[in-house]
Amino acid sequence: MQHLFTFALALAFLAGCAATSTSSSSVPLPPDVAITPPDSALAQQHRAFSGKWFGKWRGLAGGQQQETVLVVESVTADGATVVYAQGDHSRFPAFHRRTTARIADGKLSFSFDLRSPITFTYQLQSDGTLKAESLSRGFTAVATLTRASP
Repeated sequence: MQHLFTFALALAFLAGCAATSTSSSSVPLPPDVAITPPDSALAQQHRAFSGKWFGKWRGLAGGQQQETVLVVESVTADGATVVYAQGDHSRFPAFHRRTTARIADGKLSFSFDLRSPITFTYQLQSDGTLKAESLSRGFTAVATLTRASP
């Protein structure tokens, strides 16, 4: 009986570790995603967006969270090519989309239609994370994204 309890406790611990993992494996990305290092002549505030970022949207229906990934593939003086992706959610299917983003006033932003217009805004924070907001039909979801290890 004690072995069964120890086994159950170990499984619970491992499940907890999996739940807090920084992996974004359930978020689909296109097979051709590629990050091009930004030109060193660009402003540091633009170059800092480059890379793969992951987090979870909060403020969704029913208090649920949804995994999200932002890949900033290339950066220019006024914008970037990005891949936005999100994992499965009870009301929103997993998907990815490549689009062009604008960089202005320290923020990276883009919009597209997904059942209705949706706007995403990302701002670098002093701790190295990205503060993210999505706005659609008057509702705002927020996330804090962390840079993925190279």
